[in-house]
Amino acid sequence: MNTAYIIDAIRTPIGRMYGTLSTIRPDDLVVAIIQELLERNAKVDPNAIADLLLGCANQAGEDNRNIARQAVLLAGLPKHIPGGTINRLCASGMESIQLAAKSIWLGEGDVYLAGGVETMSRSPFVESRIDGERVDSTIGWRFVNPKLQEHYQPLQMAETVEFLASKYNISRQEQDKYAHASRLKYQDALEQDFWSKELIKINELQQDEQHRVLKLNTMAKLPSMVKGGQFVTVGNSARGGDGAALVLLASEKYVKENDLKPIAKIRSIALTATHPNDMGIATVESTKLALKRAKLDIEDLDNIELSESFAAQVLASIKELNLNENLVNIDGGGISTGNPTGMGAARLLVTLMNRMQQNKDLQYCLATTGAGLGIGASIIVERC
Repeated sequence: MNTAYIIDAIRTPIGRMYGTLSTIRPDDLVVAIIQELLERNAKVDPNAIADLLLGCANQAGEDNRNIARQAVLLAGLPKHIPGGTINRLCASGMESIQLAAKSIWLGEGDVYLAGGVETMSRSPFVESRIDGERVDSTIGWRFVNPKLQEHYQPLQMAETVEFLASKYNISRQEQDKYAHASRLKYQDALEQDFWSKELIKINELQQDEQHRVLKLNTMAKLPSMVKGGQFVTVGNSARGGDGAALVLLASEKYVKENDLKPIAKIRSIALTATHPNDMGIATVESTKLALKRAKLDIEDLDNIELSESFAAQVLASIKELNLNENLVNIDGGGISTGNPTGMGAARLLVTLMNRMQQNKDLQYCLATTGAGLGIGASIIVERC
């Protein structure tokens, strides 16, 4: 197979719900990223781009009708680029990068843009024309099929994590402690100017809008997000938000012909699924499969970006995979940045590329995420 290289990776800051980026349409967010990527990589001919693949989980408002194709046209890219939108819920942004890598492996194209976008602030209320049922499309189940509900209880994500914490005996104190430490790591990285390397300025926003350091005793007083729950709070989980992220990928042939300097190559990918209630631990099987396909062991990994929608899911994944916790989310994660649904998993790859550029000792790295309905997605990259 051909080799798929990552040439560049950038993102917008993540805006808080109804915050600075809420005035910008999702397709316009993507256009800003496209323009910045192509400006930074002038050796890449836009005519060589085979496709733009975008993860987007809502698709009920301005992001409807194939937002990827809309972004192609809005950005003034060549009209031959079809543009495709992928919905694998919280894994959408990562799967778009997986699909781009597959296409390069198979020789279907030489250059791809792939990532994710979500403006959760602008997600609409949706009403059925048949029975008048009206739902908020921002996140979670909607218009549930009664036949499916007979077999799978339509739990919200926070509810699945309550079960996960109980199953893995992860206390509220452990979760708060992890979340507190993650916020401090993010703050330290912010002060060291780590995050700015992967961001573009948009609407005068230059850094992630949601981050704040909370005292541990303050976090301990926060109420549960789940009725009757013991574990999940706004302090130890990620909030929604608005943002976009893109990765520029190219084939070995195109890299050599155009003297490009790739950051890393895609070593392996994996997409798996488990019971919907086990969404928080779905990273485990996809990571095991990605390691098997890469012919690597867990000890070979030098750095890990693991979806931080909830502290409990990170802690459970660390236990189940026997990860070195000192290699996981070393500059903080979604608890500080926020986690726009279709964009969050693409953000993991962008941050990983940023870190690999700043730390030349990293050889094999993993990005992995769980998603609603029990989906897990993982990508292993190797330094060039």
